[in-house]
Amino acid sequence: MFTTKRVPFAIVFPFAWRAVLLFFVYSTLICTLYTFADCTFLAIPFVPVATIGTAVAFYVGFKNNSSYDRLWEARRIWGSLTNASRSWGIMVLDYVTAADADDPLPRLAHRDLVYRHLAYLTAIRVQLRQKPVWDLHHDPAHEVIERIKEFKQCSLDKELSRFLSDDEVEAIIKHPNPATYLLRQQSAQLRDLRDRGYLSDFYHVDLERMLVEFYNQQGACERIKSFPFPRQYAFFSYLFTWLFILVLPYGLLSEMAKFSGWHIWLTVPFFTVIAWIFNTMEIVGDTSENPFENSINDIPMTAICRNIEIDLRDMLGETELPKRVQAVNNILM
Repeated sequence: MFTTKRVPFAIVFPFAWRAVLLFFVYSTLICTLYTFADCTFLAIPFVPVATIGTAVAFYVGFKNNSSYDRLWEARRIWGSLTNASRSWGIMVLDYVTAADADDPLPRLAHRDLVYRHLAYLTAIRVQLRQKPVWDLHHDPAHEVIERIKEFKQCSLDKELSRFLSDDEVEAIIKHPNPATYLLRQQSAQLRDLRDRGYLSDFYHVDLERMLVEFYNQQGACERIKSFPFPRQYAFFSYLFTWLFILVLPYGLLSEMAKFSGWHIWLTVPFFTVIAWIFNTMEIVGDTSENPFENSINDIPMTAICRNIEIDLRDMLGETELPKRVQAVNNILM
């Protein structure tokens, strides 16, 4: 996501330049035919064009609102994961205890349960940023991220190796859903701690409920990831926008022709600006509908995971904590 109030021109330009050039050439060609080839029939009444524009604006607005809802829901889910993760850390530290204060096992269990949870969050992040089969095309939103070396994704096994042993990592990556398997491992260790008397039945149930909450939030993320924005809305929004853009200069011609002859050429700048605005509204909705695609409009999952890691490792009493993720080129991932 962007961390600045205004989107830099360097980000806008890759999205805009092709469309602006097309709009400029298209409107110039129409004005040239009207002026020098005496194709006066190209000018049409502006009222039907304005009617189409109004309808398109409403339709694109609906699509953008729906795209924003998906984006905001994704951010709320990761906010819930943050809160639940902190609760998990407190509960693990306070619930897993031993009658003998010198018993080292609770301390080892605390580290295992916390570090495996950090691995779980990492697995979710890496899995969500994998491209789905229905979205394999490249666009400027992805290309900007791919050009920044700090945002280059590592393989899942390398990411997990920060928190787990090599043997455990090797066992995890064999599963089709590593994140789900990690929670299963958490549950197995909780059961073992209960059987050995380090966790009461009541506390065991409480911690299991937290695992269910993590499953719920993971499922919510996977729902957004696996179910694309409905194509009937996205496609026709794109189609209607370009239909309006194609007919707009003919309506502007009739309006400009009411003034002196040179006013005809004002069609070019006015059309270019109006067409760019409508096209940009369409692109904004298009690039916001999938918030887990490793693009500039992504939920900053890397930064969120790092913040959780700092909090939980601090709960364990560790002093050598990683630094918080900083924005690169005003983009936070």
